Amino acid sequence: MEENKQESLEELKKKGFAYYNEGNHEKAKEILVRALEIQTKESIEDDLSVAGALNVIGSVLLKEGKLNEALEKFERVLAIQLKKLGRHVDTAETYEIIGQIYHEQKNDQNCGKMLRKALDIKLEVLPRENISDLTDLYQRLSISLQLQGKFSEATNTNKRALATLLEVHGEEHPAVIESYNGIAILLANQMRFDDAIQILDKSIEICSRLQEAGDFDKDLLARSLFNKGRCLKIQGRLDGATQMFTKALAIRKEALGAMHPSTGEFYESLGETYVRQDMLEEGIHAFTKTLEIRQSVFSDDHPGLEELKRTIAPLKRRKKAKTLHEQGLAMKTQGDWEKARQFFQEALNIYEDLSATVFDASMAAIYANISTLYMELAIVCENISSMKVDNGLLEDGIAASAEALKIRRRIYGDDHRDTKRRMKAHRSLLKRLLQNRGTK
Repeated sequence: MEENKQESLEELKKKGFAYYNEGNHEKAKEILVRALEIQTKESIEDDLSVAGALNVIGSVLLKEGKLNEALEKFERVLAIQLKKLGRHVDTAETYEIIGQIYHEQKNDQNCGKMLRKALDIKLEVLPRENISDLTDLYQRLSISLQLQGKFSEATNTNKRALATLLEVHGEEHPAVIESYNGIAILLANQMRFDDAIQILDKSIEICSRLQEAGDFDKDLLARSLFNKGRCLKIQGRLDGATQMFTKALAIRKEALGAMHPSTGEFYESLGETYVRQDMLEEGIHAFTKTLEIRQSVFSDDHPGLEELKRTIAPLKRRKKAKTLHEQGLAMKTQGDWEKARQFFQEALNIYEDLSATVFDASMAAIYANISTLYMELAIVCENISSMKVDNGLLEDGIAASAEALKIRRRIYGDDHRDTKRRMKAHRSLLKRLLQNRGTK
């Protein structure tokens, strides 16, 4: 009788595992739960076959999004494995799964603990030739530490991964280049941009050597150049950033294609760098290319498309204002003060409208242009005033002088020397007007 019961238990397990392998996870869970109930009655809860059944049930619960229930099952699996297997690869795998559950629960501290235990076991028991397979585990542990704000520990974790990769593969290997980039990104997140650039230069140098050898993933070089460009951009070294982004973009287009989604990311960063240099035409072109790529990937109602359109529209208006400003400067050089004032005022109207509707990094440039245009308008109005007075049109000259004084007050306030100079000149004109009227 006891033998039949045991056979029935084994049959249930086989059926459960079979259903799981066929993809019928719900049925597998149902049968294995029944099997576990039998084993519990038989007092063989710490058998490795129980761990196997719990593993399957936990995996099904994970797929169903039932994280707490899945965690309970995998903790039971871990307890059995620690008792029966000790520091074994299977035990490490369970630590990883539990770590992933904690990650999904936003419990980064426990996630880090589990992943560290998994890593320590695998470093101990895996053959040296398999150590390079731990790159993903190192990366996940690093991310967990970053989420806890432990950037220094995360950097050291990535450096341990790099040392392992260098030992197994030597320097000229794609995984080593990936590792260099990961460390550089971490350093950049800690505002250590010079250190990050130094490492990225090493990565770029290795890429160049591999490229000369022939068999090489060009996009690795593109990513290294792109990451260096990002560091230079944040440092305000915009010329260097533009060079890096331009080179990275050319390589990525060759490696992945001109319309690949990640090519759009490179165009976008290049566009941002152009705009910060007030190279609006080039910036608009880069953002437009980003939009074209994303339109080929996303549906029309995707929020990312609308966001890009909102970026491009004010840039086009800024470009128009910049052109009007340049035309005003040309008229000013030619002494055509009235036309200069017209162009400057139109440009100013656009910038002031943008200042009320645009709230992003371009605000500083917009306000700088507004300030410059007010200065230009003040100078132009002062020259118009002088021209009108010289031609005997004193009242028109006073009107232009009043406009210039208003602008000076707005820019500098009443106590600034330029405002006082303008006020003195304006009062002199008013005095002349009164004298002329008295004479008459």
